Amino acid sequence: MFEEVEVEAYVYPTEDIEKVKEAMLNLVPGLEFEAFDRGDYIILTGRTKSKKALQRLYELFRGQAILDTARSFLEEGYFGEEIIIKVNKQAAYAGKVNFNEESPLGPITIIIRTKNPHRIMKWLAPRTKDGVPIE
Repeated sequence: MFEEVEVEAYVYPTEDIEKVKEAMLNLVPGLEFEAFDRGDYIILTGRTKSKKALQRLYELFRGQAILDTARSFLEEGYFGEEIIIKVNKQAAYAGKVNFNEESPLGPITIIIRTKNPHRIMKWLAPRTKDGVPIE
């Protein structure tokens, strides 16, 4: 369904890199991490090609009853063969999805690389009627 999922976040000196990793893994399990020191911050990148990588987002969108909101952010972040969404880092650490990325710590960016973005969007966050998926 997809080729790769990449998750990225900036880690600032006031943050614990292990907690940022945990926040990222709360959204996309099975990431393999790399860290790039930029002096004032670290760019933490995780990647996976696991077929189950998006299962947690699938569950969170339904558990939090945010399918319509998720769908609109997925559609807004759709560019060719990539879907890019940004979520709140602190909410992710708590195991939640919050698309309000406004935070002094910056967001977590999730990039889904796929040849069939519409299929991914339909599976992750189908259209709903009265909160019930209709696709």
